[in-house]
Amino acid sequence: MAFDTPAARHLAVTKTSSGISLAHGALSTRRPLDDKPGFMARDTVTQKPHCETPRLTGNPAMARKAPSLPPSRRGVLPAAAATAPQKMPVMRRYEVSSLGANGDVETSRHVAPATPQFEAAFSAFARGTLMATTQGLCAIEDLLPGMEIETAEFGPRPVMWIGSMTILPDAPVETPDQTRMTRIMADTFGMGRPMADVMAGPAARLLHRPAALRELNGTGARSGQVFTPAADFEDGMSTIRITPPRPVTVYHLCLDRHASIKVSGIDMESFHPGLGLEQRMGPNMLSLFLSLFPHIRCLDDFGPLAYPRATLETLDSLTAA
Repeated sequence: MAFDTPAARHLAVTKTSSGISLAHGALSTRRPLDDKPGFMARDTVTQKPHCETPRLTGNPAMARKAPSLPPSRRGVLPAAAATAPQKMPVMRRYEVSSLGANGDVETSRHVAPATPQFEAAFSAFARGTLMATTQGLCAIEDLLPGMEIETAEFGPRPVMWIGSMTILPDAPVETPDQTRMTRIMADTFGMGRPMADVMAGPAARLLHRPAALRELNGTGARSGQVFTPAADFEDGMSTIRITPPRPVTVYHLCLDRHASIKVSGIDMESFHPGLGLEQRMGPNMLSLFLSLFPHIRCLDDFGPLAYPRATLETLDSLTAA
């Protein structure tokens, strides 16, 4: 079992007992709960000052005297002082299982930013979600790299990578949607679709054919089918958005090619980072992102998208047009 912590090479972080890791300085030092030596509150971080108090050199009297500025420049800060320091991103722990070159299952643990781009690779299916494999239905947490899973386009395909993380309801995140789930009730899209309730994560997408594209008849982008976020189907009755009251473990998986997989009777998307990720990330952040996928060397290795992606709002605008 190999453990890799890219944060040690990129960002200094402080882990807490809840699974979230914050950059140094994000947690304040807490006072002891009692007078026993060494007894500190949970998630206590004791930090030392980065440097000593600067010492004055030269004439102390001159050093204490504040320089006078002309009235026209009073209240104007230098450009360097006016520039606010960049806020360090919140870090979190990600678990990865992948299929090695020799066919063995390799597991690793990573610390990376808790941003939507990173979490999208780990937050599609809640623990207990049933996947259709060549060996029958299998819960997502029992799935292993190398097992073959049923796809709607290419038949059984091997699982190359499985990622997991824990959604914490009170975690400090960039957007509230990162901590929300979508419950899809049984038979929402027809008999046995899904066959049981599905708890979809923030990154889950469903394959469907919108009314505006039903006249298309082909393959891929010309088939009239698109991947749409599961959260877009919220109606308050059969599909409900919820914030889990307690931590929830969520998963995502990557096949040898992008496809729609059979999840409890409905077709949902396997992981793909999408197009233009290199334009939304800097080179260092992109290198950190790719390090989470041992079987991938560059974004092109993910292959093409099996179907286009579109939100319901976009599809509704096509219908109106």
